[in-house]
Amino acid sequence: MFNAGPPLEIERVDVPVRLERRLAALLHGLAEYKRMSLSSCLEETLLHTLEGVGPHTKSDLKHIEKLKQKYGIDYDSHASYRFVER
Repeated sequence: MFNAGPPLEIERVDVPVRLERRLAALLHGLAEYKRMSLSSCLEETLLHTLEGVGPHTKSDLKHIEKLKQKYGIDYDSHASYRFVER
């Protein structure tokens, strides 16, 4: 269903990415839940976001809420503008 069409040959590169610690843990947990690599989960999220659609099912969103509680994520999507590193 999602992989309909011919294979797309791509070249992946290493990108140094720094994420808020709890958000990185959530992303890792989500990738594990979806049985994807961390890179694939991040690519999926970015590609869907760039098209203005969310990549997550209702089941995914419920799991994300559990992960937010587990990792103490007490901020919303606009909080990154206020992040200050220690």
